[in-house]
Amino acid sequence: MTTGATGRVARVPFIVYEFFAHPEHGTVAFAFTTLQKLVEALGEWQPWVATSIGPLSEGVREQGVGVLLDPQVLPGHHNWQPDDLAAYAQEVR
Repeated sequence: MTTGATGRVARVPFIVYEFFAHPEHGTVAFAFTTLQKLVEALGEWQPWVATSIGPLSEGVREQGVGVLLDPQVLPGHHNWQPDDLAAYAQEVR
């Protein structure tokens, strides 16, 4: 448990990386140069965070994972749906 400056329990923000199996590159994290490209590839319910490629690469390198920039994804293979987001939000609270 972490406490803030007032001594009350504080939430610690964190980022969870989602990894994908890629036929040529093994396990990878996807990165997109625009929100539109992300939505076109993974759908409108895909959770995301804005960052630069450096911190993302550093964050996944420890796990032996590379980063693919603006990857091509088969149409219609969206990972996340509204119910998935609701369930995940309950899990991390």
